[in-house]
Amino acid sequence: MEKKYWQSIEEYKEQKKGTDVQKDPLPEFSVEGLDESEIKGKSSRRDFLKMLGFSVSAVALVSSCQTPVRKAIPFLTQPEELVPGIPNFYASTFFDGHDYCSILVKTRENRPIKIEGNDMSPLSRGGTSARVQASVLNLYDDARLKNPYKDGAETDWATIDKEVKEQLEALGLSGRKVVLITSTVISPTTKKLINEFTAKYPNVEWVTYDTISYEAIRKAHELNFGKAVIPDYNFEKAKVVVGFNADYMGTWFDPVSFTKQFSKNRKILKGNTEMSRLYQYESRLSLTGSNTDYRYGIKPSDEATVLLNLYNEIAKATGMSTYNVNSSPVDISKAALDLLENKGSSLVVSGTNNLNIQLIVNAINNALENYGTTLCISNPINLKQGNESAMAQVVSEMNNGKVDGLLLYNVNPVYDYYNAKSFAEGLKKVGFTLSFADTKDETAELCQYIAPDHNYLESWNDAEPVKGELSIVQPAIRPIFNTRQFQDSLMKWTGISGDFSDYLENNWKGILGEDGFASAWNNVKHNGVYSLPKEDMQESPVFNEQKISAATGGDGLELVLYEKIAMGTGKYANNPWLLEMPDPITTATWDNYVCVPVKYAEQEGLKHEDVVKINGELELPVLVQPGQPDGTISIALGYGRTAAGKAGNDVGKNVFYLMNVSNGYADVAGA
Repeated sequence: MEKKYWQSIEEYKEQKKGTDVQKDPLPEFSVEGLDESEIKGKSSRRDFLKMLGFSVSAVALVSSCQTPVRKAIPFLTQPEELVPGIPNFYASTFFDGHDYCSILVKTRENRPIKIEGNDMSPLSRGGTSARVQASVLNLYDDARLKNPYKDGAETDWATIDKEVKEQLEALGLSGRKVVLITSTVISPTTKKLINEFTAKYPNVEWVTYDTISYEAIRKAHELNFGKAVIPDYNFEKAKVVVGFNADYMGTWFDPVSFTKQFSKNRKILKGNTEMSRLYQYESRLSLTGSNTDYRYGIKPSDEATVLLNLYNEIAKATGMSTYNVNSSPVDISKAALDLLENKGSSLVVSGTNNLNIQLIVNAINNALENYGTTLCISNPINLKQGNESAMAQVVSEMNNGKVDGLLLYNVNPVYDYYNAKSFAEGLKKVGFTLSFADTKDETAELCQYIAPDHNYLESWNDAEPVKGELSIVQPAIRPIFNTRQFQDSLMKWTGISGDFSDYLENNWKGILGEDGFASAWNNVKHNGVYSLPKEDMQESPVFNEQKISAATGGDGLELVLYEKIAMGTGKYANNPWLLEMPDPITTATWDNYVCVPVKYAEQEGLKHEDVVKINGELELPVLVQPGQPDGTISIALGYGRTAAGKAGNDVGKNVFYLMNVSNGYADVAGA
């Protein structure tokens, strides 16, 4: 009998009646064909984009008049001149402070029209994500700023440079504090430049802020191993993976790379006759959970209890001491046995930003001898380097009048900080404020100056997402608007001559060496990736045992916040492709909602699209979700923008303020 799959409760009911439900085709992310000559016959889509505030056609026509980008190397060939109608491909890198991917940019008449994965990358291996694919449309977003701004009005770069330098020098001479807040920076060259900038202005403090923090993982490894790092996870070497609220196929850390690794052991091929097994304990139905072999629904407050029971099972079998803990609400015996039978080739991960939980995870992996095989702390992941305590300190100092200057790069804390109201109030008390945002987002619109950054497809840069694995960012188009790359602005204000492409090239001479540099540099730009030589060493880190708490479960309904595959943290809320994209779990589009368990919905008489109140104030529609664990509800982050653009404004509700903050760590679970 052929299996029948269903995507919603309605579809399941229709199948039981014997009726077929029409399914919408999956979206394809490409702007090819969206210029004036090729759009004929597609006017409805063009009109739709115009309604949303997009000017794809106009921007595309303007950009097609530009000459090719200086110094960029096409992936396939380097023609003497462009041939109309024949595409070129440029190897580059997508990194927005959150997601990483090595990519190929398809261009036609100097216009980027499609993003694909770069097969030459040892990390992403030709894979991409929805946000990476859809990012090409952000280049043509009419909400992008066309010029720099001062006090809410357009100005020129000469005015910006003159006044910003005067402000920085005056604040430096008087020793008053200036803070540069950035998202995680994984570019070694940009880090070097920022360090030069802070050396020139010693009163500038650099603070890293991540919208979704994973600092507890770094802190746990600092306590256990003396290194505040995020280990490099190797799912390819793991025969058994046990996950706790870690959606590594969807949004956790580097899902593109992790999915490529994990899927390699899920295929029965010649020489590979056994598949790896996946156990998932989670508080909502995730993409990873929907692909698991064994899935268990748990409340966020039960995660530590389940983990400690798992640790005790492993400890008893290996002669280690155990902890007194309540019994697990779900079965862990099968997972424990499988882990013990695969010591050194298993992996336990948790996506919860809780220090106690991460210490338990480390203890389990150490007992299973996984460090040095499926986890490596010698070549750590450089993503998610935010410092929560430093950020909280800055917000406190802003409100107490102790910060006199604030520079903001690739962050929007007035929208996505868990205490955004306090940040906004503090921002008003800072005398000199500047944002590098490319749109008038919620934070930028409150700043005195806006020095709009290039889109990444117009930029030069590099990236090191994992220690020793480098990739290059090169422009596929000349800047469309009168914007300037963040790094070029820092160079101007630091007094460094030239532009950032020269600075980048000079820094890479230290990596590739002076001899034969031109050829080697062109090869890096052509391939898009470069691996540093690795020492052949056996990693045997010394584990320092830490005190672990046996937390007990809570009563009542518990809230889980999460990132959608398309919308993420809301950075691209004005991208209609992502708004239109059906969620792979719920198939819903455009909005966020409250996912409630089937049993709870039946008890409370709730059905799809009923409106409920969260905490007595936040109104959202209901989506009855099979697989949502009893005792939990879940809501997606990334919605409720007020300054995203015509497409993204006032879509859904902002729930960042509902994040659970405990012992200095902001977490999406158990709010």
